[in-house]
Amino acid sequence: MQSLAYLARQPILDRSGKIYAYELLFRDSPESDTAIIANDNLATAQVLENVLTNIGLTQLIGENKAFVNCNREMLLDNVIKLLNPKWFVLEILEDVEVDQALINAATHYKEAGFELALDDFIFNQEFLTRFEPLFPLVSYVKMDLVDNDAQSMQKAAEFFKARGIKLLAEKVEDYATYKTCFNLGYDFFQGFYFARPELVTGKKVDPTSEAILKLLFLLRTHASLEEISQNLEQHPDIAENFLKFINSKAGYVSKAMESVREAIAWVGLRHMQEWLTLILYARPEFGIAPQSSPLFQNATHRARFMELLARFVGGTDDDLPAKAYMVGLISRMDALVGAPLENILAGSPIEGDIREALIHRTGLLGNLLSLADSVEQDDKQTIARHLKDLKISSTLLNRCVYDAYSWSHER
Repeated sequence: MQSLAYLARQPILDRSGKIYAYELLFRDSPESDTAIIANDNLATAQVLENVLTNIGLTQLIGENKAFVNCNREMLLDNVIKLLNPKWFVLEILEDVEVDQALINAATHYKEAGFELALDDFIFNQEFLTRFEPLFPLVSYVKMDLVDNDAQSMQKAAEFFKARGIKLLAEKVEDYATYKTCFNLGYDFFQGFYFARPELVTGKKVDPTSEAILKLLFLLRTHASLEEISQNLEQHPDIAENFLKFINSKAGYVSKAMESVREAIAWVGLRHMQEWLTLILYARPEFGIAPQSSPLFQNATHRARFMELLARFVGGTDDDLPAKAYMVGLISRMDALVGAPLENILAGSPIEGDIREALIHRTGLLGNLLSLADSVEQDDKQTIARHLKDLKISSTLLNRCVYDAYSWSHER
């Protein structure tokens, strides 16, 4: 049986903050130092086909585009012909030799309907001269903030905008950098800025969010319908909104639901959990539907990923999967609320090993959270270390990543 490939998925955002695309990074295993994309071309094709078959393109990227790295050999050998040009953007790596053969290949893919991007572009004379023949063919140029200073980022904006080429800022790590690139006219953004908020000292999670967190924890620990109903009834504002949500679904219910218990029994605990997660992250400051928010998608995906892993490492702790889910979900609330997690958790019902995992990354839950961080950042060395510490195989990690992608899309 062919082994699965390791996959990292990093969101690319548009100027409104919605997810426009994902960059897909393929490796033969988390321990590999070399991306699969740079290996033998036949193996690359097999890996791509295997990954897309096992996950499914819809589960992986939804209605978004997918950016994939392509080296010279891959482009010249036509390996990527198995990809659908409607969904895939081909990133031409920064170290390719640009000669007539490469230009012909790029022209072929452009005519076939693919969009092309120049990856990790450095705005200097060497890059401008080398890639000039490709400028009429490319739709995007990705500018790495590590390799380009502020002046280069500004000059690139002026240069490529005049040629009708969209600009993508890579490695955007904070809000200030994002705003700088935004004001320069950059079209797309890739990095962790959406989870690196400007923190406000003293700010706490509001009572409604606190109540939602408690309800979610009850749902993950398989509490009884009676216990969940009683808890929800203690928060009339949430209960009222829940009943409105159920009764507003045209054709969903045959008669109006009047009691919380009746509504929960009708809709089911899973759908109630999904609704609670949605309203937890449905904040006015997003200005967009939470499903389109990278923060919402990241939080729900990592929560499910950690829950799946916890089922295999929890031993006799039956509550560990539920705790892992909550750690993953809460770990992004600093960006949501705009405050440090220490402040958010002050006075909340979250205690013990969950709190220690969130604040200090300690204990089994802390290791699972650190592993989720490293998978999202494609940090191979840290992934390998956590796999060893947790006694998790690469195969199991792959399966949990894939299942979490599928689950978060189905929601």
